[in-house]
Amino acid sequence: MASHVTDSLFFKDLYGTEEMRAVFSDEALLQRWLDVEVALAQAEAEIGVIPRQAAEEIARKGRAELIDTAWMKSEIDYTLHPIVPLIRAFKAICDGDAGEYIHWGATTQDIMDTALVLQLKDAVAILERRLSALSQVLSGLARRHRDTLMPGRTHGQHALPITFGFKVAIWLDEFRRHTARL
Repeated sequence: MASHVTDSLFFKDLYGTEEMRAVFSDEALLQRWLDVEVALAQAEAEIGVIPRQAAEEIARKGRAELIDTAWMKSEIDYTLHPIVPLIRAFKAICDGDAGEYIHWGATTQDIMDTALVLQLKDAVAILERRLSALSQVLSGLARRHRDTLMPGRTHGQHALPITFGFKVAIWLDEFRRHTARL
């Protein structure tokens, strides 16, 4: 049973796409948490805060498929905290003492907020690509119908004639502004 339209077998594609759902999936979120932890370790190694070998091991093991997600789920249920189980699971797969340097100096919100921003960046790239494709379709439609007459509309009534191409060009202009704002 779906708890929301985005989970519904019938309605989910009216409010999203498989591609966008993948960006915000639990697996993608886990990978983004790991990406942030890896980037943090690499930056800290670069300025000498943690050993370079530790950062290299953290980077090697920062892959979601290496994390025991069933164990993480049970630990999240127990601790009511998402990042503490992540750190424990990540630490367990790192060789040597590299795991001791995971999350060095960071807060839960540092990891969660940055991971969310990375997901949003991926989502914006999808939206930009789709808006570009829509703009191309609208541009072609406007050119193809530049001479196709139709009634103009004002206050829900017919007005002076316009072309369908002009109407589509207005839509195109609107979507280009949306893209610029995005």
